[in-house]
Amino acid sequence: MIVELFGTDQKAAELGATLEQVLGELSPPGGVTFYRVEDPAHMVGRGVWRSPGLALDGKVVCRGRVPTAAEIRGWLAAAAQKAGGPPG
Repeated sequence: MIVELFGTDQKAAELGATLEQVLGELSPPGGVTFYRVEDPAHMVGRGVWRSPGLALDGKVVCRGRVPTAAEIRGWLAAAAQKAGGPPG
């Protein structure tokens, strides 16, 4: 699974901490490739106009707010199912 975190501000740091916690709990099958996207032009090009943003396997699932751990778990489970793996 490819996980992309967009942003450089405090909200992006909060999302990063929650994301690390959830990923540590779930250990998605096949592992995770993590990217931090900090270039504003790249962010806007991907449809993230306000920080923070989160994309899973190329699909932006959240932008402009810090989602809850439960929301992130749900998105990770959905992405794993779409990829053919069992839910987290």
